[in-house]
Amino acid sequence: MNIALIYVDQDLEAFGVRNISSALKAAGHETKLVLMKTKEAAYSQQVLDAAKGLVADSDIIGMSCFSRASQKAIQVMEHMRPLNKVTVWGGIHATLNAEQCARHADLVCRGEGEEFMIDLAERLDKGGDWRAVPNAVYADKGRLVANEPRPLIDNLDTLPMMDFSRDNEWHLNGEEFVRVTGVCEDTAPIAFNGTRGCAFRCTYCSNAKLKQLVHANGRYVRKLSVEKLIEHAEKLRERFPKAKCFNFFDEDFCARPVADIEKFSRLYSERVGIPFECMVSPVQVNEEKIRWLVKAGLWRINMGVESGSERTKREVYDRHMSNDAVMRAARVLNKYPHVVAYYFFIIGNPYETREDLLSTARFLGDLPEPFYLRTYNLVFVPGTLLYEMAVKDGIIQGREDCGFELDFVGGFNYKKHAWKKSNIYLNGLLYLMAGKVARRRLGLVPRRLLSVLLKPAVVEFNEKHTLPIRGLITTKLCLWKLRGAVAKIVKKVLKDPRVIYGVGK
Repeated sequence: MNIALIYVDQDLEAFGVRNISSALKAAGHETKLVLMKTKEAAYSQQVLDAAKGLVADSDIIGMSCFSRASQKAIQVMEHMRPLNKVTVWGGIHATLNAEQCARHADLVCRGEGEEFMIDLAERLDKGGDWRAVPNAVYADKGRLVANEPRPLIDNLDTLPMMDFSRDNEWHLNGEEFVRVTGVCEDTAPIAFNGTRGCAFRCTYCSNAKLKQLVHANGRYVRKLSVEKLIEHAEKLRERFPKAKCFNFFDEDFCARPVADIEKFSRLYSERVGIPFECMVSPVQVNEEKIRWLVKAGLWRINMGVESGSERTKREVYDRHMSNDAVMRAARVLNKYPHVVAYYFFIIGNPYETREDLLSTARFLGDLPEPFYLRTYNLVFVPGTLLYEMAVKDGIIQGREDCGFELDFVGGFNYKKHAWKKSNIYLNGLLYLMAGKVARRRLGLVPRRLLSVLLKPAVVEFNEKHTLPIRGLITTKLCLWKLRGAVAKIVKKVLKDPRVIYGVGK
């Protein structure tokens, strides 16, 4: 069978469709990867026609995306209808919003897609009942039918490596599709994920809801063995010979036991040998794990904190990671000044009170510097527990005002949604603090002024008179875009993302 796999998000890593493509190939099928990256809010008629022509010879057309790109996915899927091919919509958005997606595709794949797609292709090839495939959700005469769930893939080592073969891969470039072939000459970090699932149940994240959907069908958190992880990393290094570093997207790289991290350190140093970055949670960080990671080549570490308010973390996010745990982890990381530490916090959350935000600002002032602060602009991602809570509480009506179209890493954009405008002064102040946190400043905020800016009278005045903070937010947005453009040029010229932080060679 010929299967086209379309991805409409902004990244070219496209982990989901690459995993499915490699599994289908191993089962004897042919695949075509179509990556439709664009900054535009919608595709032009020319692009849609070109995409339809590109996949016209396929037996199955698959679609994957996150919520932010779901409207573009609908555009593409509707444009494919005249081809009369079997269409499938999978991925996180489709899994959490099966009813919506079933209106635009013949089948929705709820959950993991490798075995689903192989089963579907074989049923179609043999003339079987293709709608009966486990994990499928579909619309039938106005009602939603959900088939029995398929057990999760327990042993990730049994899966082939993600498909970076580039033997039938097409990228959208402006208004045209370009076929990419051969070894990739890009110097950007190699992205890879050796884990599925997350041990935590944060309400803003898809994992909490995914656990509810699939928890009865196998272990939710699964990891590649260290040996298989290194094997994949070696192969990716061959595919991207000019890359300067790896970026491991595992939800929590430190969730592995010390013995595994020690083995990873030894094998990665011997067989891969380029710097890497990873994500961790505060409760899994300890001295021994970080020491081994540093020895292996850790150059940047990303740690989710989300809030300095214990109430917000406990009651709103269901994220049980105390400030004490965060502080302990930060002190460990602070012992390695040559490792760039990034701490992630969420802003623009209408559930946070003034006191919650004050707690976060003060906590940021207490964390050992230097580090980098990244603020994420909260989005009520459709289908997540926090989204459902916000609808129930009347904060949002639904998809139309949940903010899913926002670039949550693109700054504090608050103007389109009324629920983003509460406590605008303190949220704006936290946004101004994003960036490098050092001895004398927190982002753009002088450290010596922080206590003054947090005084009750100052907060009260600026919450009533918002013109100054709104002006500063706009200025920061412009500066951030300028910095991003300059950094992009610098990285392109010097071909090493680490140089931006003064740690590249």
